[in-house]
Amino acid sequence: MTKSICAKCSDQQPDNKWLPRSVAFWREAVLPRICDYQLDDSDPKYAIFSNVAYNLQYLEYINRCFEEQYLTSVLRAQNVKTFTLTTSQIIECLLYMKLLDMKVNKDDIWEFSRALRLAEQKNAYGLGQMFYRNELVRLKELRNKVHLQSSDGIDDADYMVFHNVDVLNEVKKILFCFMQKCLALPTNEMNDNFPFLLPTKEYIHSRSE
Repeated sequence: MTKSICAKCSDQQPDNKWLPRSVAFWREAVLPRICDYQLDDSDPKYAIFSNVAYNLQYLEYINRCFEEQYLTSVLRAQNVKTFTLTTSQIIECLLYMKLLDMKVNKDDIWEFSRALRLAEQKNAYGLGQMFYRNELVRLKELRNKVHLQSSDGIDDADYMVFHNVDVLNEVKKILFCFMQKCLALPTNEMNDNFPFLLPTKEYIHSRSE
């Protein structure tokens, strides 16, 4: 008999060890509020929403690193950059799904900027024009900073862009608002389901470079 590789299932996980929410939680309990889909490979949407679930779990893990790990300021900035990129991927994926549901040709929405323009025109998820023009355009600008060769000088390097806790909280707020609209959840339920998107008050357990 094959032994489970899961620390929790095989009773190898101490009670004080943290474990993120399962992919099944996101895939089966939360994301179906956005769109009905079959929980198996018979539905093409299953793989797409699975990808969203994987990335939500990953964001929860990154946030845990901010709370518990001893990080250098460089590693901290790199985690904020990854958090930002992952957030943009989640939003891009869910916009893609919504626009397909609104009968937009998939060839018109493969590129994020074009998808944002069409989503704004159609007010996808009822986010409102200003959310698209302000918050999501800002997220797109931050996402573009992941290209290492895009820096004009040291003040524009990715470390300088992403090391500040305000940038992390800005990205968290954007995804929180976006998911709340997608899921149509009251704020208290959002806080319960997405505690990793609540503001980080300050960085701890870190040192300079």
